[in-house]
Amino acid sequence: MWVLVGATLTASFFDSLNPSAIAQQMLLQAMIKNKRTIWFFILGIALANFAMGLAIYYGIAQWISRLVGALSQAYPLPVYGSALIAGLILLLTGIHLIYKTRFNAGKIREGEPAAKAPARLSAASLFVMGAAFCFVELTSAFPYLGFLAMLTGYNLSLPLALLFILLYDFMYILPLILLYLGYNKLQGTVAIQKLERILSKVSAYIVPVFLGVLEAFLIYSGIDALL
Repeated sequence: MWVLVGATLTASFFDSLNPSAIAQQMLLQAMIKNKRTIWFFILGIALANFAMGLAIYYGIAQWISRLVGALSQAYPLPVYGSALIAGLILLLTGIHLIYKTRFNAGKIREGEPAAKAPARLSAASLFVMGAAFCFVELTSAFPYLGFLAMLTGYNLSLPLALLFILLYDFMYILPLILLYLGYNKLQGTVAIQKLERILSKVSAYIVPVFLGVLEAFLIYSGIDALL
């Protein structure tokens, strides 16, 4: 049992050193006015990580994968046609957002009042973003997958399995919690103000780029399957 505890802490420590999640949180903390709502982003990551861990541990993810595969084989046109349509919609949305961002930036340079600023990120939006980012990153979370594979070999009872997955989950989000506390501690300093100005400029293009990558994947998948 102590070997399992040590393996859990070691694997979760290396998995928690995730530059993608840390960069995402820093960007969001620079964007949002109420810094406390970043807890919903961290909560989204934590719950998604925990849910996927349970799904993989109990084989639910494999069952869902087989179901999606069966639907794709039985109804290829509706499934991949929907993916293609969704990709085109995301493409148009990304183009619109990039145009709007550049248009507002041009107005600011000319000294004109900018168009209405985007709505502040709500707690629900941050939660969904955290969960979505975590689900995407779990496809390459090799330490987590290795930990779950090792955990299945111990044939633990449900409470113990939940305890170890929760321990891993807590260690995974610990750097994000420390980042939030450190960011708030330094808020108002010159360094943080410069960082927020830089990230606020970058943040305007994050959503369009993310939509662009997603739409490219959906369009490619749809066309490749239908042809």
